[in-house]
Amino acid sequence: MENELKQDINFLEHPLWFQNSRMAKLRDEGYVWKDKKGFIFRTGYNPPTRTDYIFLCCLLLKCQQMGWKEEIELTRYEVLETCDLDKGHKSYNRLKDSLNRWNMVGLEFQGVFFDGVEYQIMNFGIIDDWDIEKHTKRLRVRFNPKWLLCIKQSQFFQLIKFEDIKNLNSPLALRLYEILIKAFRSRDTWEIDALKLAAKIPMAQKYFSHILPKIRIALAQIKNHTSLKISMTVRHPEKGRAIIIFHKENKDINVKRLSPVLIPEELISIVPEEQCSDKVKKLIAYRLDEKEIDYVKRNIVYTNQHSNKKDGYCGYLARALEQDWADAVKHTKKTKPEKANNQTKKPDMLVKYKKQTLRIDSVVGCIFMPDNTCMPAGEVRQKLNNGEIVRINQAG
Repeated sequence: MENELKQDINFLEHPLWFQNSRMAKLRDEGYVWKDKKGFIFRTGYNPPTRTDYIFLCCLLLKCQQMGWKEEIELTRYEVLETCDLDKGHKSYNRLKDSLNRWNMVGLEFQGVFFDGVEYQIMNFGIIDDWDIEKHTKRLRVRFNPKWLLCIKQSQFFQLIKFEDIKNLNSPLALRLYEILIKAFRSRDTWEIDALKLAAKIPMAQKYFSHILPKIRIALAQIKNHTSLKISMTVRHPEKGRAIIIFHKENKDINVKRLSPVLIPEELISIVPEEQCSDKVKKLIAYRLDEKEIDYVKRNIVYTNQHSNKKDGYCGYLARALEQDWADAVKHTKKTKPEKANNQTKKPDMLVKYKKQTLRIDSVVGCIFMPDNTCMPAGEVRQKLNNGEIVRINQAG
């Protein structure tokens, strides 16, 4: 295909650019990023971000169309036009800044560059130099020959549609797209621990309950705006762990996805009639793909007891199902009577919530309500952060 880009798998597996553009602007004196396996990214200037990656892919595509020339020449207008960017002064300056960023990047693979046969130790840059001809204003770019050769001669590569790259406005979705394109090169299913995926991307979030919603949103963008059609489910092999299973969708899967999901009557019957919207039904059906009926049922019951107008029933139910708040209540109730022998108990914290003075249990972090229900620690922290619960002082 004319606009398909050949890319070596190693440059999809390991990040060549970073999602946080604010961080990148502050790192004008350089930046180093390492993973645990032996990949090291170094730059003496601002690290590249999504916009820089689109520029690089455009230049690499032009290079491939010109017969893999190490040195290519074209107009800056042509680059901006191909990248679907405006032709204003700001875009021309951003292109020059991007070229400076790629010129300062160095990649080191400490025995983690896989050539299709074995792992190699390698070190090289991406763009060696560039300039703009004074009279014609044409842009000349010279790629690092080692980097270019790795892609040109690669037998361990993937073809990527340049339109897919441009269509993904979310940096997280674009980085996830790179990883999935590599992962589904020769398989239909791929599973990975949520924390390992976050480290691979990389993501700032450290807990799977924060990671999963962002991955779901990014995956939805990939499905809606690219040719890659992947779905995901999640399983929890043990408390505190989440395994994400990605599936390549085919016609049969799509037909199944579009068909209505039957929700057991025992679940529908316990949802308050005024809250039983299509959105709530879809949320319940979605969780039934991953969880047992009992899991979903206990969190519906919990939501019925604790949801409020500010959170909204559907939003509250979504968080309860995501983090299994009902199960947290069960464990905190068991924990409360237990007191460690010969230990000084920290005082409970007095707080105000809905005009009531309550105590946050210092052992488990939950609030035992006057009606003998329990607000789990995760919900307490959330309400403290958004100001619904206000600290008074430390109570003895």
